Amino acid sequence: MRPATEHKKFDRLNPVENNDSAGVLPRRCDRNPVHALSILLIFSVLLTGGCIEETGAVEFRSGPDSDVILVDEHDESELPVADRHAFLVLHEGILTSQGDRAVEIDAVYDAEIYAGPDDDGLGDPHWITRVRVLDTDGEPLWTQRTNSLFQLLEFLSVVMEEQSPIDLSIQNIYQLVRQQYPELLRFVTKVPRNIPGAETYILEIGDEQGEFEQLFSHPIEELEAMAEPPSPDFHHEIDSIISSGPPSDRLNVAILGDGYTEEERHIFEGDAQAVTERFLDASPMREHRDLFNIKSIWTPSEESGAGYDCNYAGAPSDCEHDFRDTVFDTTFVIPAIADQLNMDMSGVSDRVAMPLRLDRIYEVAALAHYDEIIFISNSPKRSGFAGLYVAVVTNFDDRDSFPDVAVHEVGHTLGLLGDEYNIASDACYFNEPTIPLPANISEILDDEVKWSEWVSEETPVPTPESNDHNDAVGAFEGAYNCDFLVRPERHCKMNSSGHDFCAVCAEQMVRRFYSMVDPAPLQPLEIANESGVGIQITAPTRGDGDRYEVNWNVEDGPIFLDQSTITLTGADLPEDEWATVTVSVHNRTEFLKTVDQAVMTEHSFQIRLVDES
Repeated sequence: MRPATEHKKFDRLNPVENNDSAGVLPRRCDRNPVHALSILLIFSVLLTGGCIEETGAVEFRSGPDSDVILVDEHDESELPVADRHAFLVLHEGILTSQGDRAVEIDAVYDAEIYAGPDDDGLGDPHWITRVRVLDTDGEPLWTQRTNSLFQLLEFLSVVMEEQSPIDLSIQNIYQLVRQQYPELLRFVTKVPRNIPGAETYILEIGDEQGEFEQLFSHPIEELEAMAEPPSPDFHHEIDSIISSGPPSDRLNVAILGDGYTEEERHIFEGDAQAVTERFLDASPMREHRDLFNIKSIWTPSEESGAGYDCNYAGAPSDCEHDFRDTVFDTTFVIPAIADQLNMDMSGVSDRVAMPLRLDRIYEVAALAHYDEIIFISNSPKRSGFAGLYVAVVTNFDDRDSFPDVAVHEVGHTLGLLGDEYNIASDACYFNEPTIPLPANISEILDDEVKWSEWVSEETPVPTPESNDHNDAVGAFEGAYNCDFLVRPERHCKMNSSGHDFCAVCAEQMVRRFYSMVDPAPLQPLEIANESGVGIQITAPTRGDGDRYEVNWNVEDGPIFLDQSTITLTGADLPEDEWATVTVSVHNRTEFLKTVDQAVMTEHSFQIRLVDES
C-alpha cells in the first residue's frame, strides 16, 4: 500500500506550502493546555460565545509571500483559490538507434483544460513517466504521474516476446510502429500554466530502482508562446449528457465515436447514452456520481466500421479486409500488420482495435475539458482495449454487454487496474520491475499480498476457488494472464465485465478519482469577522456531508474535528504574530480500508490580529 507522506505545494484551494501542525493540543480561553477529550466542551464554548475576547480587525494571507487581506469587524472576505488551468502538450516519443529515449513537442493546445492536484510523489507507480513543474531553484511545485509511449512500448514488447513468430526487440517494435502507424508515437501531458513561480516543465521516466531520468525540459514561458486553441479540421459537435458542476472541479469524461456515418448518428447517441448509464450505475462511480461530467462528441465518418474487422463469426462474405475511411482510423492492428507485411501472426490475438489518429482524439477531446476518454468504434467485431491512453470498445452487440466492457476498460485507464483473468491466447503481462504491477495484481511474498489489510485471518493465502470464499477478499491464483500472480476476489469486473468491481479495485478507483479532483471543491475559504462572535472561517465542502471529514489545526491553538465552519477569538491567536491555520478534508467512505493521503487534501493559510495601539 502507498505510504503516508506529507502533501504540500500548489494545493487545490491555496497555492502555498503547507505547514505541519499535527499534534498541537487545544487550549482554553486562558490558554492552559487541556486533554484532547475536552475538545467538544471547547467547541460548545466557542460556538455559544462563552469566554469571548473582542477580536478587532484581522489580517489573512495565503503564505509569507502572498498579498495580505484585511478584514475589519463586520466585514467578510475570501481567500483566493489556485488557478488550475493547464496546457495540453502533444508529444512525440523517440527511441534512438542507441536505445536512448527522447521526446519532442508536436503541439501545445490552450483549451479549457484543468490539471489534477499535485500528487507530491503519491502518484501511482504503475505509470513510469512523470511530469514536474519546477521553480527557478529547480524545486518541484507540482508533480503528477502520466502514461507515455515508453510504457506502450514495454507493453508491446512483452506481448510480442511471448506471441510473435519472430524475435522483436523494443527497438524493432518502435521502428515497426514508426513505419506503419507513426501517429501511435504521440501522447499528451497536462501542464498547469498559472503556478506562481513556475519556471520549467520537465518530463521524466523511472528506472527499475525507482530513480528518474529526465527526458525533456522546456521553459513554461515558451509553452505559453507556442499554445494555440484546438481547431480540429473535421466536423464535430459536443453534447452534454451529465453535468454535475464546473469542469474545473469535476472529473470530465468525453465519449468519442468512430466509424459511424452521418446516417448512423442515432446509433452513436444511443451507444454513448448506454455507456454513460452503465458507467454511472457501476460502484464506486454510482456513489461518486456528483464528481462526474460526461459529454459526447459526434464526429461522422465516411465509412462504417473499423479497419480489418472481418474476422468474426457471422461476418458477411463481402466484408472488405482493408482499412476503413473513418475520422480516427480505428483498426484491428494485428491482422493489419500481418496483411501489410505479409507475416503469419495467426498465433497472436487479433481482438485489439486501436484508433491510430491519437492527435485528432486529443485535440477534439480538449474542447470537452476531458480527463478521461471512452472511445466507441462502430464495429461488429468484439474488442476492448486500453493499452493506449483511452478506453476503447466496439459496439459488438445490441448494448447488452459492450457497455460493461467499456466500464472494464475504464478500470484500466482511469483506475490503472490490471486484468484478473487468464486467456490461453494472450501473453502474461508480468514485466516487473520495469513496470510495477497494478494495485489489484500481486505476487505472494511471505504469505502476504499488497492488499493484506483487506484479508481476514480466516481466509487462507492463496485462497481456494470455492463457493466458501465467493465474497472473501483473499489471494486467488491466476491474474494478468499469469498463473503465478493473484487477484483479490474470485469475481470482479476486472475478471469478467458483468460483475462489480471488487473491494480492492473499488478502493483504487476512488483513489484515482481524487487524483483528478480534490475532496474539497475548488472554491474559496470564506472569512467573516463578527464583533462579539469571533472570526468565522468556512471551508468549502461537497454536497455529500457523510462522505467527507473536515478537521482544523490552529498553530499552538485549538483543534477542531469534523466541522466545516470554525470560530476563532483573540484567545486562540498569538499577539502580533502570524498563526498558521491548517484544514484537511478527506474521503471517509466505506470504499477506503484506511485513511489514505491520496484521498486527502490539506491546505494552510496565515492569520494575525491587527495591532490597533
